[in-house]
Amino acid sequence: MREISDILKTNLKSYIPIGQKIEVEVKEGNYRGFYLSRIEDVTDVIKIALPTDEEGRYAILANMTPIFVSYFLGDKRLGFNSINIEKITENHLKLLVISFPDEIFRIEKREFFRVEVNVPSVLLYEEQEIKCLIVDISGGGVLIRTDVELKTGGIVKIFIATVESNLEIRIVRRIKTDDARRFEYGAKFVHIKEKLRDKIIGYCFSESIKQKKLVGDMD
Repeated sequence: MREISDILKTNLKSYIPIGQKIEVEVKEGNYRGFYLSRIEDVTDVIKIALPTDEEGRYAILANMTPIFVSYFLGDKRLGFNSINIEKITENHLKLLVISFPDEIFRIEKREFFRVEVNVPSVLLYEEQEIKCLIVDISGGGVLIRTDVELKTGGIVKIFIATVESNLEIRIVRRIKTDDARRFEYGAKFVHIKEKLRDKIIGYCFSESIKQKKLVGDMD
């Protein structure tokens, strides 16, 4: 369940800007999962680009399919429930017409969508390069595993391949492991540009889709 810190009920159009990149969670049907899209028009309904996965495949939703739309506006993550009304084509663009929300939720940052990745990376700590493993990642931070003990509350840099950048993270908790020679740490991004955060979030949704497809192929 998403943790809500506030609910917006007035002037909702001002919180749904045209051109806004969004994540679309499809809750029912054959296309259940997460997709990327964009706000194309806002009137008494909302028109969005036909949602796609990381390979550009469309989510062809049946009318009246419930969805959840989430996105970043400034430093806040917002979201709302909606329903797919119909699929249309305007100016050669394939669009979904979705219902205008009665309310918009302001969602706590710790509710970022998280995926398991298990990819090697490097920490920059006290002028040293330290090997580590990124166990999972979200738009809010990473879970890392390393042989080096780090201080809780300390700030280090980690290389994130999906944005090809070294990003600052703050170590917020140490996690016990069965191997006493290895350490796991939960860390959150600090001073991260929202464009980079959006790219990480897009990567997380894409990875989730890939993983679900792989599991489906194995069934």
